[in-house]
Amino acid sequence: MDDHAAPAASLSPGALARARWGVGLIFFVNGAAFASWVSRIPALRAGLDLGDGALGSVLFAMSCGVLLSFPLAGKGAQLLGARQLALLAGVALLLMLPMPFLIGILPSLVLVMLEVGAALGTMQVAMNVLAVDVQARVARPIMSSLHGAWSAGGLVGAGVGSLAARAALSPLLHLAGAGVALGALLLLALMLLAGARLPARAGAAPPRPSMSFRPPSLRGDRALLGLGVICLCAFLVEGALADWSAVWLHEHASASESQAALGYAVFAGAMTMMRLVGDRVLEVFGSVRVLRVLTALGAAALAGALLLARLDGALVAFVLLGLGMATVVPSAFAAAGRRADALAGGAAGEASAARAVALLSGFGYSGLLLGPPLIGWLAQATTLTWALGLLVLLVAAIVALVPLLDGRAPPRRAPREAVVGG
Repeated sequence: MDDHAAPAASLSPGALARARWGVGLIFFVNGAAFASWVSRIPALRAGLDLGDGALGSVLFAMSCGVLLSFPLAGKGAQLLGARQLALLAGVALLLMLPMPFLIGILPSLVLVMLEVGAALGTMQVAMNVLAVDVQARVARPIMSSLHGAWSAGGLVGAGVGSLAARAALSPLLHLAGAGVALGALLLLALMLLAGARLPARAGAAPPRPSMSFRPPSLRGDRALLGLGVICLCAFLVEGALADWSAVWLHEHASASESQAALGYAVFAGAMTMMRLVGDRVLEVFGSVRVLRVLTALGAAALAGALLLARLDGALVAFVLLGLGMATVVPSAFAAAGRRADALAGGAAGEASAARAVALLSGFGYSGLLLGPPLIGWLAQATTLTWALGLLVLLVAAIVALVPLLDGRAPPRRAPREAVVGG
């Protein structure tokens, strides 16, 4: 990243602001595209008469596409440049959004969803490469606000999807229109980035998620493993709610299709709001206390909503769960970085922190990919209500592990060569 460091100081505050807005818009487009698709899953299921297991397989194909895109997207960001890769992947994603509703047979639908997932994952890699570059040039942290932009996109996408369903707008027309509107925002984002004169090629991609769960120099640290479990649970809950909340509300809570789309919308809205103020709230009241109360409240509310199967109670539960889950993953990444730096010490601290973050990314993406199909398969074996009960147990596990998210760093480990007697 030495070739990036030189021009960093030459960028004016206006150029940095344009770059930040540009990357934020890309995050927004990605979140809105994903939520637009999610909001019409009940229509896809009804149109093809898919059972829980079949729908789970369709969602699993999308997850596989996301997973397979990571190594290729990392190379693409280096060869083409993150801006170009974000544009290409974004255009491909938006063009393919309506395609699932043009398919009439399950095997072809699975193939299309594999491609949609690949475009979604590639765009996410590219936008995170851009975010890392801009973050290096801004004097204050911006990653949380960028992820807040993704949540805001999810809120808008789900909200528009709900309105489209309420107006009886066909999913094909709705998603085609969403693709055009989001495409205009994507082009605006790329113009802002070009105006900021960032390098066209990424000098180095950020550490890719490690799927092996073996941190090279951090082995044996149970706290990091616990933080990984927190990320696994949190991402699994978020992914499962995104893909299954509308289906459950429509079939088990007597919600119309438009009302069912509000489930993910209120969840994403609560997460967005909390992410905007979360850093300050955790600082004032204490991260462990706040996270323990909010996650416990979210777990209890979700359990009650599943038992009552009422639309109003479920929407309140999704709000509470969104507030509780919003700052869990950012807190886990921050805690992992602090712990890795303290345990490694010296010059190795920065590299160890990067490996710890990569470790948690591997756990998190695994949960995000596993959640939707797992719920579908469990629902096929039992019922969707019982399958979603798994989410209550996962949030309860986070409650138990919340002390690992303490903002204080652990004592720094002495360098190995200085320890006498092994």
